[in-house]
Amino acid sequence: MFWPISFAGGKSDMTERLVLVHGINQEGKSDVVIRDSWTDALEDALGQPGRFDRTRVVAPFYGDVLADLTSRKSLAQAVSQGIAEDDDERAFVDAGLRQMALDAGIANDAISAEQQIVAQGLPHDRHLIAIVRLLEGLSPTLGELALRLLGQAYAYLKRPAVAAAVDAIVEPVLAAGPCVVVAHSLGTVVTFKLLRELKQTVPLFVTLGSPLAIQSVQSALRKPRRVPEGVVRWFNGLDVDDFITLGRPLTVETFAPGIENRSEIDNGSDAHSIVGYLHDEVVSKMIADAS
Repeated sequence: MFWPISFAGGKSDMTERLVLVHGINQEGKSDVVIRDSWTDALEDALGQPGRFDRTRVVAPFYGDVLADLTSRKSLAQAVSQGIAEDDDERAFVDAGLRQMALDAGIANDAISAEQQIVAQGLPHDRHLIAIVRLLEGLSPTLGELALRLLGQAYAYLKRPAVAAAVDAIVEPVLAAGPCVVVAHSLGTVVTFKLLRELKQTVPLFVTLGSPLAIQSVQSALRKPRRVPEGVVRWFNGLDVDDFITLGRPLTVETFAPGIENRSEIDNGSDAHSIVGYLHDEVVSKMIADAS
């Protein structure tokens, strides 16, 4: 669908659609819940209730589909059932967890020592469980968050049936015409992959709390790692305490050139919170100005 744009006095009288793409742990919600909660957060940050025309805000919701197609393991379930279903998934999770642990300041010696005292779990998963336990020692939520993010990222990137189910929900929304795209967490992986394929016109692509700096995610995405054709401006925001981002901006060294980064965001006690990201004054104003 083509969205007509006319210019009067130098400004468009037809705003771009705003597409909001969520990440992990959203099962049980809906497109309306995501749309309204994100838009409310933006309007609250701007101090402008009703700023966004919600008929032009779309939030493709894949949370239930992804949850149904993936194993959502707590640490207790991982101990009893195993971290992964096969060696390929185990290697993906292992690489991701190890990078997360090292970036969080957990040394290899500490991982080895913890592995020796892990009494339960399948033998080939005990070192992974050791890393998760050490991460949870830093914060009670980190280990489980890491497991869910890596498990769902693996499923989306490496299992064609999962990717097809998620893409069937998100891709038509992106393909419908020019749009401003705001994505969070795993949603940044989904949108990057799809925009790279679609070459859709996107005046502004905002990624928040992105795991794209994780090397196992990058390897599964394969190359080219670059700003997708059609994306005019890519802005990446992170709280350096957001574990999922590894505290790293997306640069030529960590992902690709040509991406603007804001690393000064402070989400408080919940560093990965989408509400916190949308409350940032730079992020909220940029999205409002573009849409």
